[in-house]
Amino acid sequence: MADADREVALIAVVAEQQWQWSTSAVVVAGGLAGGIGWFVSRRMLSPIDRITATANRISATTLDERIALDGPDDELRRLSRTIDALLDRLEAAFEAQRRFVSHAAHELRTPLAVQRATLQIGLPDDATPPDVVAARTEMLEQNRRTEHLVESLLVLAEAERGLEGSSVLVDLGSCVAAAVGGVRAAAAVTGVSLSVEGTAPDGVVGEPVLVQQLLGNLLDNAVEYNVPGGVVRVELHAGGFVVENSGPDVPATEIAALSQPFRRGAQTGSHRHSGLGLSIITAIVTAHGWSLVLAPGERGGLRVAVGVSSV
Repeated sequence: MADADREVALIAVVAEQQWQWSTSAVVVAGGLAGGIGWFVSRRMLSPIDRITATANRISATTLDERIALDGPDDELRRLSRTIDALLDRLEAAFEAQRRFVSHAAHELRTPLAVQRATLQIGLPDDATPPDVVAARTEMLEQNRRTEHLVESLLVLAEAERGLEGSSVLVDLGSCVAAAVGGVRAAAAVTGVSLSVEGTAPDGVVGEPVLVQQLLGNLLDNAVEYNVPGGVVRVELHAGGFVVENSGPDVPATEIAALSQPFRRGAQTGSHRHSGLGLSIITAIVTAHGWSLVLAPGERGGLRVAVGVSSV
């Protein structure tokens, strides 16, 4: 009996020791697993914290900052590259808006300053009837320029806003005919001849007012930036249309800049236009998802090719 009691006591002691060691092992393993898990999770989540912190710091005045996440090419790095690309587009858009506002403010101040000078200098207290007539003529011209500039800015803003489901089937042939009729009188003054060739594509989807504005600006520019006795040719084809004019040579290096707001060709002294014509054309084409190619014309001038989407 004594030996049996000792064996039972020994078994109880061993069992208790095993339970204590097992409990200690579970506690140590749990703590170690928790510590390792916390360390690994912090390592994995630190890129997200970096992305979040950078995104919170960025504002309209710090759009040049980028996440530039390094490390393995995993999902987080691809996400950071996507956000950096988005920031590139936002920075370009904000910079374009700043330039546009700056140019618009300058262009609007110019006619206002001329009108003020005309009133102050052209109409003295002892102004004669010829002075009044000259001042009135100058005021009307500056008023016309201001009105045209404001209208152009509104059209440009409308085009850049997007179509928002306002697209319908457009008869491109009728739009071209209307645009040609709108510039025929101005072309006759300088002896510029107008011609329309080819057949308009069917099923063109677009916003009618903007499409008419697009064609009107193209033909108006083609007539204005031309030479006496020059030509303007409109070619219609299945993929879209081309407007080409004769006129002063346009260097290929300057063509890209012409689509920027308030940029006029250096080869002409005309100031009748606001310098927004090609900007409006570019914005309308972009809003429709069409393509636009500017190139020097075969006989001088400019060749504008617009590719349209058809149903």
